Amino acid sequence: MTFAVGISFLSDLSKLNQLKTGFISLFFLVGLFISASVVSGDELGRVNLLHFIGLFVLWPFVSCLLLVISSIFSKAPSIEIIPWLLKLPVIPTAQRRSLLGLKKEQRFSPWLMLCSQQSVLAFSVGCLASFFLVLLFSDVAFVWRSTLLSATHIEPVLNIIALPWSWFDAALPNMALIEATQENRMNDQAVQGQYGAWWLFLLMAQLVYSIIPRTLSSLIASRQFKRLPAYLHEQPTKSPINQQPKAPILAKVSYERPSLSDYNLCCWLQLPAPLLDKLIESQLTKPSHVYHVGFHGEDEQVAVSDSRPQLLLVAAWEPPLGELKDYLATGQGVIQLIDHKEGVMQPIASHYVDEWRRFCLTLDNWTLFIDKDVQ
Repeated sequence: MTFAVGISFLSDLSKLNQLKTGFISLFFLVGLFISASVVSGDELGRVNLLHFIGLFVLWPFVSCLLLVISSIFSKAPSIEIIPWLLKLPVIPTAQRRSLLGLKKEQRFSPWLMLCSQQSVLAFSVGCLASFFLVLLFSDVAFVWRSTLLSATHIEPVLNIIALPWSWFDAALPNMALIEATQENRMNDQAVQGQYGAWWLFLLMAQLVYSIIPRTLSSLIASRQFKRLPAYLHEQPTKSPINQQPKAPILAKVSYERPSLSDYNLCCWLQLPAPLLDKLIESQLTKPSHVYHVGFHGEDEQVAVSDSRPQLLLVAAWEPPLGELKDYLATGQGVIQLIDHKEGVMQPIASHYVDEWRRFCLTLDNWTLFIDKDVQ
């Protein structure tokens, strides 16, 4: 049995690695094309230096700062792109089940951090690769323009940005270069080669504020994820010979439709619209509201703030996890098990029912319900 559990764990890990590789490739391509569009400049090959610094220096720095703050303060703002992508319907079912397994093992957040950092690192590498390719195959003129700012305003900001590589003179800004590349001062006396002289400064800025911090955060996230124990299924202990197994204590199941008068119907699973309409029609009374909550929905905060009892539709085949238990702790009502195949209701397997009965045993304000009439 230990061998079988190990094979299952490795299979889930392989599916998650495939999903992570997909995100990394996507972010690399996005960085490649965004950087190419910015560095290519206008029809004359001019690239606004201030725009480039804002997109590829200040933005990575702010995102890294938010990452540090969010890791210290749990309620601090953070940029969550990967969780939004995971809600898209294009994610295969096998990968979704592996993600649910990670949540059950309480390893989803570390994996999400690892996937996010490696994806953003791929984005930064794509930007840097595109930066080199455009410089190699085209003549780029880095200029800057501003109505309110002058060279005296720009110089101290650029000097602060360049502090980490103050030892590298060739990549440091200077007043002469700043004045020579201000667009409204281009004239015949300016040295044309100076317009491309910013590339070393921009290269160091991307390395210092984007590539190096994301590489370090990726290594830290990878180490933290690998150090977590793999919460495999517990191995059965040997029982004394001829000892009769004790019958497990399970919560009761109701097969009678609940008589709820003023309630909300909440979906913890993703249902086809016709099937959801059929389930609503099968109720004795119509719900006041229909909310989509949990991993597949976005109405959880509204549902929690509503004090009405709930008829919560859950997928019988999905194991009840801690996230659901936290949600149930804030309300009361009825949990209805659902199993369907391509929009057609299916009988619920007994082992699914037993797992949910064990889960509901400690829930005082909730009743487990199976509607046999709609199967």
